[in-house]
Amino acid sequence: MSKPYKCIDSGSKYCPCHLVDTMDCISCSQLRGEVFCDCQWNGVCILYEYYMKNQMVCDQRLDYESQIVDKINLDENLFLIKIKTDNKLIKELDSIGSYIFIRKADVNTYHNTPMSVFNLDEDFIYVVYQAIGPKTKGFNKGDSLILRGPYWSGIVGEGDLSKIEKESIVIVARGIGQSSILIPLKKLIHKKNKIVLFLDEGKLNSLYCLDYVDNKNVKIVIMNMFDAIDRKKLEDYIKHNPINIVFSAGSDMVHREIKSMIEQTDKSIRWFVSNNNILCCGEGLCGSCIRKTKDGDRVKLCKTVIDPRKIY
Repeated sequence: MSKPYKCIDSGSKYCPCHLVDTMDCISCSQLRGEVFCDCQWNGVCILYEYYMKNQMVCDQRLDYESQIVDKINLDENLFLIKIKTDNKLIKELDSIGSYIFIRKADVNTYHNTPMSVFNLDEDFIYVVYQAIGPKTKGFNKGDSLILRGPYWSGIVGEGDLSKIEKESIVIVARGIGQSSILIPLKKLIHKKNKIVLFLDEGKLNSLYCLDYVDNKNVKIVIMNMFDAIDRKKLEDYIKHNPINIVFSAGSDMVHREIKSMIEQTDKSIRWFVSNNNILCCGEGLCGSCIRKTKDGDRVKLCKTVIDPRKIY
C-alpha cells in the first residue's frame, strides 16, 4: 500500500494494533516509516496513542466460549444458529458490518471461519450460514463454540453507514447476502431513512430475512437480479428516484451489476458492498484479503475503509 487509508479500527480500543510492529499501519504514515504526517484525521492521533502506551499495541480481540442453543434448517445446506455468548461481545457486535470468527471448541484455529452477524438480542447472536465446506459442516445444537471478535469490516464503503440519517437508500440483497442486511436495516430505520429493499433469493430457495424485516418501515420488492425485466426495474428505480445511498449485499457479480447501474446515472451516489474477500485473520497480518486498487495500491480489506469503486 503506497499511502495511508482510514482503518476501521482507528480510534477504537483495538488501536494501535500489531501492524505497527512491522511499520504497516493502515492509517498512520509515520508508523509506516515516513518522516511526515499524512494521515486521514480520525479524531485520535494513532502515533500519540502508540507512544503514550510505551510503544505497545493494544489488547487485541479475545476468544469467547459460546454454545449453539438452537439450529434451524432454512433450506438445503442453509442454517440459522442461535448462539449463547458473552454479553460484552454482543454489545460490541451491535454495529453495522459486524462479523465474527467461529470454530467448534474441540478443533484448532485452522477451522476459524468468518461469518456475518445476522441478528442479535440481549443474550444471543444469530448467524445464517451454508454448510458447504469442511469449516462449516457439522455445527449442531449443543455444540460448544469459540467465537473471536468483534470485527466490523463486513461492509466495505467510504464513510460510516451508521451515521446516515433522513436519506433515500436502496438495498439490494441476493442469496446468502441477506445475512448482511438485517442489522443495517434496523440502524438505518432508526435514523429515519427511507429504504427500498430489493430481494433476490439467488441460488437459495429462501428469502429467510423476510421473517425479521420491519415491513412497516421498508418497501420490499422481490426480484431476480439477472432477469432482464427485473434488472431494468431496479436500474430505472435508481436512475429516476432521489437515491443517495446504495448498499449491495451479494456476490462480486452482484456488486459489479450494481456499480454499472450507478454509473449510468448522473448522481453522486454513495455505494456500500458486502465484504466478499477472503478473511483469515481479520487483523491485516496474513495478507489473504489484499486487493489491488485501480490506483495500484494494495489494500487490506479486513480493515481498510475504501470506496468500493476503487476495487470493482
